Amino acid sequence: MDIKQKILEQITEEEVVALTQKLVRTESYYGVPAVETAVANCIGFFLQTEGINAEVKEIFDGRSNVYGELTGDGAGPTLLLRGHLDTVPPNNMEIEPFKAYLENGRIYGRGTADMKGGIAAMLLAMAAIKRAGVGLKGTVKFAGVVGEESPNTSEGARALVANGKIADMAIVGEATKLDIAAAHKGMEWLKIEVKGKAAHGSVPEHGINAIVKATKLIQAIEQKIVPKLKERKHPLVGSPTINIGRIEGGVLNNIVPDNCWFSLDRRWTPGETLDEVMGELQAIIDELKKEDPDLDAKLIEQPETMGRGPMEIEVTHPLVKAVSQAATKVLNREPEVKGVVYWTDGAHLAKAGIPTIVFGPGDIAQAHAAVEFIEIKQLYQAAQIYALAILEVCGVKANN
Repeated sequence: MDIKQKILEQITEEEVVALTQKLVRTESYYGVPAVETAVANCIGFFLQTEGINAEVKEIFDGRSNVYGELTGDGAGPTLLLRGHLDTVPPNNMEIEPFKAYLENGRIYGRGTADMKGGIAAMLLAMAAIKRAGVGLKGTVKFAGVVGEESPNTSEGARALVANGKIADMAIVGEATKLDIAAAHKGMEWLKIEVKGKAAHGSVPEHGINAIVKATKLIQAIEQKIVPKLKERKHPLVGSPTINIGRIEGGVLNNIVPDNCWFSLDRRWTPGETLDEVMGELQAIIDELKKEDPDLDAKLIEQPETMGRGPMEIEVTHPLVKAVSQAATKVLNREPEVKGVVYWTDGAHLAKAGIPTIVFGPGDIAQAHAAVEFIEIKQLYQAAQIYALAILEVCGVKANN
């Protein structure tokens, strides 16, 4: 029997559904004790039951990554399959968030699309190779990491690459509707603090109004930076953007405000650098200071997004070709190679020198939604594609 067919026969739609349901029913959002550790243990148990080496490792505050590995003979490259274990909270959902019920060819529940469905497909792909008794030249690793969704800074992904390059290439299983995402933007949250001078509201000329100064800065950003960003075009992800998201200042209407701050979301494209992003904003501040000596403003990088840079891989890279070939065989269509507008932990892998793509079942429009679901057909196809991609990348021992 053909090796590929032998492996694919080890994957059933029913099992992909059952494993996804099990992961969804294991709650792992910020607010649950130890957040991701219960689902990490669930995954570790599954891998060990399949005869695959597995380790659950605490990263911080009782929250644990989970790792798995099918070790090859060293003659081929190492491929990493990566997913995040946490979900956003179930607040304001219009369905039962953790029932993982089936309806209309879909699984419904928090984490189905983002991204426990993708994780289930990755795990079953590895299990299928092990069950089929197929030996690999290269090694395939799985990593389920903490802290992608919760209000931290991707501790799980950072820990994964803390000791350097752990794989030759990687697939992040976020939802792409089974197309290949070869790039995404970086995400940087920045805060600008403006200081003024308090005075009684009846004599505003005796003070320096921090809110007025802040609005001048906002207008300058909109007028001088935003048009420049629109002119910059990345072939896969389009233009960088700025969104002024919050502003706060003052105490009472009869007091000249001596402080004001506003914060912004800056999405930056591959090819830009964080120094350039910061420098462009600082230049606006410096320019206005020359015009207005009373302006006292400070640009601050916010900790929530530190290190969340962009990701990009050459569209001709062997990993892109391998996944494209695998997907074409399963889908009977060639997947689109594109960019995505959302950010992923794949940026940390790329920064560590690991060429990375984003490829997974589900639609990102369902992520964080009031009615989150994933198509069962895509789940099943994803597991098959991951299995075939592993063979393409890692290679098969000659004695199989």
